[in-house]
Formats: sequence, C-alpha cells, structure tokens
Amino acid sequence: MYDDLARTQRPSPLEWFVVNMIIPSVLVTYALQYPAERETGLQPGPREVIVCMLGPPGYPNPVPDVFPLLVRMPPPEYPNGVRETGVEGRVVLKALVEKHGRVRRSSIVVLRTTDSRFVAPARDALGAAVFRPARFEGARIAAWVTMAIDFQQ
Repeated sequence: MYDDLARTQRPSPLEWFVVNMIIPSVLVTYALQYPAERETGLQPGPREVIVCMLGPPGYPNPVPDVFPLLVRMPPPEYPNGVRETGVEGRVVLKALVEKHGRVRRSSIVVLRTTDSRFVAPARDALGAAVFRPARFEGARIAAWVTMAIDFQQ
C-alpha cells in the first residue's frame, strides 16, 4: 500500500525536467534581461537580443554575471526586388559572441524566418555586429545570443 502511494507521488522524467530545468531557466533569463530594459528606458526595436546561457546538465556553460550587449550593428540591406513588392519580414538568428565581442560567423544559425530572401542580409548584418562581451567572475567569456532582425519598409 505504501509503495503504491510513493510510486504515484514520484514525478515523471518529463515533469522533473520541466520543473527543475525549464522553469528556472526562464525565470533567470527574465530576471537578468528585463529589469535592465526598464531601468535604461530602452524600447524594443527592430533588433531584439535575447541571451540564453543555460545548457544541459553537466555541460560546462556558466551563467555570466554580465550578458553580451549589442554596441553596434550595421542595418541589414533590404534584398533587391523585395522592397518594391512591399514584403516585410523577420529573421531570428542564434550566434556565438566571442571573448573579444565579435560574432563567430561560422556559428550563425537561422532559427526562424518569414521569408528566405531575408536570411543572407540578416546573417551579414549579425556577422558585422560588435558586442560588449559577456563576463563571468570578471573575466570575458564567449556567450550565445539569439537575435531577431526585422525588415520593415
């Protein structure tokens, strides 16, 4: 009788993963990202940067004290012939920001896009971007960023 009760109260692996991994990572990301936006008064614009540092358990991936901060990025070029048609879109990219603040071009991955014609200009713009690098215990570290680039007329 007591074994059945204990077995029913034991969480499934999926439930354990959600409660112990997903929810805390979302809360940490929210706590570290959004208060800074409220203090500086920055409004979300056509370029949104989201930093995600938490990896699978046992993987050496520290959560930095300071996340990468976008310093400058050239505006992406609207693809030829697309502007005349009035097509707008968004490309979401993920990339590794190195210790010196530059994006490793080989690490740029397209997560989502509304139109494939916007991918190349978005990759070029992110590849030329300059970041203030992430810091962990005072030392510069490489960090992954996820960035959304909007193409609007």
